[in-house]
Amino acid sequence: MQKAEDELLALFDFAKFAQHYSRHVTKGEIGCTLSHLGVYRLIVEDAAIGEEDYALICEDDALFNPEYYQQALPLLVQQCKEDIVLIGQSKIADFADIELEINYPTTFSALCQHAGSITYGYPYKSYFAGTVGYLIKKSAARKLLAPLSQGKPFWLADDFPLFETFGIYNNVVRPLLVIENPKLASNLQSARGSIANNWLKKCLKYPAKKCLAIQRNWGK
Repeated sequence: MQKAEDELLALFDFAKFAQHYSRHVTKGEIGCTLSHLGVYRLIVEDAAIGEEDYALICEDDALFNPEYYQQALPLLVQQCKEDIVLIGQSKIADFADIELEINYPTTFSALCQHAGSITYGYPYKSYFAGTVGYLIKKSAARKLLAPLSQGKPFWLADDFPLFETFGIYNNVVRPLLVIENPKLASNLQSARGSIANNWLKKCLKYPAKKCLAIQRNWGK
């Protein structure tokens, strides 16, 4: 066990993680970050992928939306311009769950960009959406690897707010194209613990979030 911990210390900055997130990291979270960084290296090393081309990354428990996936994904790849497109979200019950709109609103559908029957745009702010499914440009993968020249990684694989400080921005899609398969349990879910759903507080915060989302998407 001690050897495994020593190996992780050589690969991941525990102290900087604790300083940034004010808690201890789990082994599952370290493994998730390292595995996604490994995929980014493969993308960057692949000469067949252009700098502005998207690569699709998804977890092994990904469940794809049968109604929209095949139609919408090619359109997203053609139309979107942001570094990352979050086509999925973790810890959500359904592709069009009401919690998406209450907790993570974007602007009104009529003001969003459209790719077939789905919409995409900026969320009210970047948030921890999980890594169950997303599109990432080769140029963005390169940016995420750049800090490793100065030290070990310390971040969560889905810290999209932090990635904005690296100059990497994201869009979200509605409805989702990918969710976690509800039949499969996640180690990260049990490690992070469950979050109580206080709907009254969420609903009270919703109008302000919606206004921020409208402002962020205005004129885009």
